[in-house]
Amino acid sequence: MTEPTLDAHLPLTPTRYATDVLDFLAEEGFRPQLDDEGDVLFKFEGGTYYLMTSDADPTYFALYYFRFWPLEDPAECIRAHEAAAQAQQRIRIGQITVLDNDVNASVQAYLPGADAWRGVLLRNLSGLQALVRSFREQMHAQLEN
Repeated sequence: MTEPTLDAHLPLTPTRYATDVLDFLAEEGFRPQLDDEGDVLFKFEGGTYYLMTSDADPTYFALYYFRFWPLEDPAECIRAHEAAAQAQQRIRIGQITVLDNDVNASVQAYLPGADAWRGVLLRNLSGLQALVRSFREQMHAQLEN
């Protein structure tokens, strides 16, 4: 008896959460897609955002903006840590993560119910944009000084 294998060419079946998010974003005028892991990605104002949509815990809300600022060298990485701290002090939502080669931003929370994401998605998207904008302003201000 052999183990069943997954065919990589089969289309991914979205979770209920992902299907609901895809429909909601399409109604709001976005063109969302499902990525290879079953999460929803969509473009907004020049950036690509990801909403994790696992059925394991549909009350977990996780919105990400990956690799929005590339880091060229260790000195820029130090400036990015400073800019992240300043941005997060000014904008009290989300988190900026400085990695070796780039910077990510995210908003994560546990919500009171499986459908509560509908009431917070667009507001958290705006908050995440404000956080990233503040980070970028801080980075540019450091370069001017």
